[in-house]
Amino acid sequence: MKHHDQGSREPGDHESRPESFMRAMGHLRNVYGPANRRTAQEPERHGHNPEDVKEEQELAGIEVVTDSEGHRYGVRKPTEH
Repeated sequence: MKHHDQGSREPGDHESRPESFMRAMGHLRNVYGPANRRTAQEPERHGHNPEDVKEEQELAGIEVVTDSEGHRYGVRKPTEH
């Protein structure tokens, strides 16, 4: 007779590799804090990915227009020389 949840393992059962990895990462996170910060008190740092910056610059040069039938098109904005 089981007195615990059906999805949980029996005491003494071996962990799968992913379960073992996640448990170890949880312990490390508790000791060292989240991976995106040097200390737990430091605000999150979001670096600028060069590909994201390039994409934002390309999209800034495009204007979305809607025709009389409701179709939307991306049109390059005229460049200023």
